[in-house]
Amino acid sequence: MVVIRKKLVTDSQANKVTYGKGNAKKFIVVHETDNTRSGADADAHARLQYNGNSRDASWHFTVDDKEAVQSFEHTWRCWAAGSTTGNNQGIQVEVCVNSDGNYRKAMQNAAELVAKLMRDEGIPISNIVQHNHFSGKNCPSQMRAGKVSWTQFITMIKATSGNTTQQKPSTDIDRYRVLTGTYATKQAAENVLDVLKHRFGWVAYIEQDGAKWRVKTGTFTGMTAAQGGANKIKTAKLAQVTNIVAE
Repeated sequence: MVVIRKKLVTDSQANKVTYGKGNAKKFIVVHETDNTRSGADADAHARLQYNGNSRDASWHFTVDDKEAVQSFEHTWRCWAAGSTTGNNQGIQVEVCVNSDGNYRKAMQNAAELVAKLMRDEGIPISNIVQHNHFSGKNCPSQMRAGKVSWTQFITMIKATSGNTTQQKPSTDIDRYRVLTGTYATKQAAENVLDVLKHRFGWVAYIEQDGAKWRVKTGTFTGMTAAQGGANKIKTAKLAQVTNIVAE
């Protein structure tokens, strides 16, 4: 059962990276991120869009092996499909291919999300298409190479029946930051900072601690989110020690 979470881009930001509202919502267009780096999951790509994507690109949902994160309401005409028709009439779904994720599970989650979008918007399965359909680009590349074939993916969609859940808002509204342990050099801390900011899409800072350095994240709302951030840092082997502090 895929969890769907919203982290919606502000209207002011959306107007910079879309054709505005008025999406006809006739197609669901499936993409892959082509970002195989560790940690390049749905949360990271959603934060990238939320914080202001420097690329001329946008998409409605990012899906990984844990969740689907929505960045734009369906009415926005995102820049993703490579053609006027695809952008103006498509709901864009990006599937993560990060090396530390489970690709097949991500595809299963994507199938469950697509099935829900079909039901919600009245889109027929004949209008579930690859990015390649509109632009000729080799995308979704791993699916097109047969890692999970398009036929298998369509079968997953057909087999799905209501296997989605909307994440309930957290009742914990306290804010927390994650602090790494210390690094012997500022350069080591800057290397970690670069990953947190540009791969994970987080706000982060460097702090001096005596003769050493540590990295501090921006705020997370709720202890569960903060713990998820701390675990992500450890999983990516950016720090052996992390601490969560109340804001």
